[in-house]
Amino acid sequence: MAVIEWVLQYKWIILFYLAIALIIYFNRKKWQVESKFILIYRTKWGIKLIDKVADKNKEFIKVLGYSAIGVGFVGMITIVGFFIKGLYDLIFVPDALPTMSLVIPGVQIPGSPIFVPFWYGIIALFIVIVFHEFGHGIVARAHGIPVKNTGLVLFGPLPGAFVEPDEKKILKSPSPVQVSMFASGPFFNAILAAIVALLLFAVINPLTSSMVNPAGVQFTNLQEGQPAFNAGLQTDVTYTVLNGESMQDTQILTTTLSCSKPGDNITLRSADSTVMITLGENPNGGTNGYLGVTGIKPDYKLKDDSLKIPYSALFILANLLEWVFLLSLGIGLANLLPLGPVDGGRMLHTTLVDMKGKEKGTKIWAQISWVTFVVLIILVLTPIIKSVLFKI
Repeated sequence: MAVIEWVLQYKWIILFYLAIALIIYFNRKKWQVESKFILIYRTKWGIKLIDKVADKNKEFIKVLGYSAIGVGFVGMITIVGFFIKGLYDLIFVPDALPTMSLVIPGVQIPGSPIFVPFWYGIIALFIVIVFHEFGHGIVARAHGIPVKNTGLVLFGPLPGAFVEPDEKKILKSPSPVQVSMFASGPFFNAILAAIVALLLFAVINPLTSSMVNPAGVQFTNLQEGQPAFNAGLQTDVTYTVLNGESMQDTQILTTTLSCSKPGDNITLRSADSTVMITLGENPNGGTNGYLGVTGIKPDYKLKDDSLKIPYSALFILANLLEWVFLLSLGIGLANLLPLGPVDGGRMLHTTLVDMKGKEKGTKIWAQISWVTFVVLIILVLTPIIKSVLFKI
């Protein structure tokens, strides 16, 4: 029975990967296996576009690449700061939310507060990775380094794309050129996030807001063991009353929580149920009462039924763009980790070799990479292990 329930729960994900497996099987001669679990399909798709864009905007793209260096190292310091905070929380604040987490679209990772809907996640992930690799490609081409191949890649269950500049010519380039190329992928993720944010806040959100009236508040994710979860609050249910007062948007809830303290009671009412919640202590510190939800959103009703189709289309687009924004920032920062072959690792290696010489620079880089790898494994696996053990 449990197996059948699992299959029904993940039926679309299973069908998607079965389709991918069949495509790979019937084209198996064109796929290559690297590092035992990475499948690569090399093509020439997009190379003409990369060449065209780089040739027409060569100097501007070079400036973008050099700008990416500073932004990239700031991002590297930022992600290292998250690592340090994550280790501190792991030791001294056991109930704090995980700093790092695996993200697999459609799958709830144990211990992770983040759930990425399958289709939104797959499409957004592909967009983010294509934009990331396009950044690498046009900066390389602007410096006269040809892109030999593009293609598709499967990192285990995660699909993606890649560009493959001529590695020999990269290594013969001056170190600032190399670092700008490595930093350009994460930098283009930041550019994509900025474009998406502007599109959402300046265009899509105003359009959707003009079509609806506020109708209440919904909760998208609850933390297990925290007050809201223990009291029986439901996700994706519209609550319209807070402590006897009408609640049309999130403002009254936010204001109430900001003035609360642990032990206070709040009452939320929907059309079908009433829930009383005793607020707890915030595991991240602070004096306000803690509800234990990781997603609060307003609910709306259409002003006119004729707006249903355009509103639905904009709603789907907005959800997709929100995941593009979040994944673009997340993947951009993750790629700036000072770790082995990822962009941040290559940036650091090139810089250290330039500063300290090849032997000493490589030694320091290897030490930093190993420390980063160990900390990453600890931060990712500990919440999963704790979640599984608590359920047992």
